[in-house]
Amino acid sequence: MKLRTVLLAGLVASAFGGAVLVVARPSPALAFQSGGDQAAVARSFQSVLGRDPHPYELRRYALLMDDYGWTEQDVRKDLAERSDYRRYSAGSAFDTNAIISRAYEDILGRRPDPAGMQSYRMHIVQEGWSEQDVREALRQSPEYGSTTRRTASADGIIRRAYRDVLNREPDPSGLNSYGRAILENGWDEQDVRQALRRSDERRALRGGEPGARGQDYVTQVVRNAYLAVLRREPDATGLRDYGARVAQDKWSQADVEKALRDSPEYRTRNR
Repeated sequence: MKLRTVLLAGLVASAFGGAVLVVARPSPALAFQSGGDQAAVARSFQSVLGRDPHPYELRRYALLMDDYGWTEQDVRKDLAERSDYRRYSAGSAFDTNAIISRAYEDILGRRPDPAGMQSYRMHIVQEGWSEQDVREALRQSPEYGSTTRRTASADGIIRRAYRDVLNREPDPSGLNSYGRAILENGWDEQDVRQALRRSDERRALRGGEPGARGQDYVTQVVRNAYLAVLRREPDATGLRDYGARVAQDKWSQADVEKALRDSPEYRTRNR
């Protein structure tokens, strides 16, 4: 990870690995240094998505390049692989209701009303909107404009990530640090989850031999993977089959997640 930053976003481990995000305002010199990264991000968006990045997207990817050593190719790969950037096309298996519902819950903290559901469904089907397009439109709405609403949205994202990755509620420092990353630096739920997966606490939860942890450990690994990738609880068959891979082949949660992303269910839902 590079030490120089545009906006310093350092994860500092606590006694048990809790993450504290330290955010510093950029100096003019550092802001100037980020120009090359921002240009690379803009080129990547035009090449992969055919559009310019929104300001929060520009900040997010420029920070990933500056702080974590991402290259322009990494940005392009991330954009190409993320299902929430894929645009609707005729014959695709987009679940428009699920896309709109997730966006509303993440951004506005509520279920979509019938008028909103109908309006955004038309944008998706008729104009080829992606899930990110829906989210950006919601961020521009008067309802999201209040500080209270934006903070509540960030808190909801952080709470879901903590429950799924660390199996607990976030502590106040986690809410504050990741909240600032979301509101100021353009982080999204995927960024929060990735940071939590890199934490000492997460490594402690996943450490040791699977056999030594018993069935509870195996079940938790499979359950966390299902919630992270398919956003549902594992069925009996999945729990049995993937549980066997965890227990016998020493699969990690990342291994299970990779297998789930190759599953017909995931491909159908994320075309």
